[in-house]
Amino acid sequence: MVELKENLKNNRMMRNGRFAIVFSIIAFFISLLSILAFTPNNKISDKNNYIGVFQEIKKHKVLKIGYGGFPPYTIVNPNVKNSEDEVTGYSIDLIKEIASLAQPELEIEWVRFSWETIQTELNSGKFDIIADPVYQTIPRAFEFDFTMPYAYFGIAVGVVNKDDDRFNTFSDLDRDDIIISLAKGWTTSEYAEKYLDKPKFHFISATGDAFNQLDDVILGRADVALNDVPTVVQYVNAHSDVVKSVFIENPPSSVPGGFVVRKGEVDLLNFLNTSLYILMANGTLERLDEKWETYHHIPINTKVPGSGIK
Repeated sequence: MVELKENLKNNRMMRNGRFAIVFSIIAFFISLLSILAFTPNNKISDKNNYIGVFQEIKKHKVLKIGYGGFPPYTIVNPNVKNSEDEVTGYSIDLIKEIASLAQPELEIEWVRFSWETIQTELNSGKFDIIADPVYQTIPRAFEFDFTMPYAYFGIAVGVVNKDDDRFNTFSDLDRDDIIISLAKGWTTSEYAEKYLDKPKFHFISATGDAFNQLDDVILGRADVALNDVPTVVQYVNAHSDVVKSVFIENPPSSVPGGFVVRKGEVDLLNFLNTSLYILMANGTLERLDEKWETYHHIPINTKVPGSGIK
């Protein structure tokens, strides 16, 4: 009898133990599902429910394009409102060409952004593509997805007084008796800080065209003002009586520039890249360059005739 009672007791303990294990497993999976259901941006939810921007574009047939103003690529026309001419330029024509060749043709919604808040505005969904040729750098590649370049831009070229003949090459700037004006956060400034050790730097907050930073030479606050080729060329053309450019014909470095989309929008990125390859192959980049008299180097496909053509 004692042995029977002991066996019954053991059986109850085993059943209770198994029940506890099963209960624990069920509770664990319930908790896991709850976490997944209420955790934002989880991959399971994204995979099943997320609709990419490109799918929305195909559905509504509208491209939402952001622009900031960077002549002659995006030229803001402040006196024109609610019109397709509110912004014009080389990059704008590229976007229009892509939209017109799509089947069905895509409408374009133009959205002006502020350069200071460009990333926030893009990530908020205010627009889906940045038309301006944003300079591609490794740090920026952490924040944005870039298309293939549709232009290459010379950087670290200079503005000096018209009678200043001290600087023939970029290395001539590495001396401790001069002041160099730089625009805060610009690609040229990063390059100058990396490769010049001796000069004193005068940093200016600059947005948009950055012409106010180049004024440092005319105002006597700097010996040299450095920026990219488009900015320097336009500035010198407007003030050719008092300043000149240096290193324009042989810039110390260059950067690629292209459209920008939010991180992870792979379908949209592929669509834009394929479109740019087509526009490169059919001569559109050269045609628009002649129209807008751009300040960049054009990426050209190098083609070799097939054996049947030779």
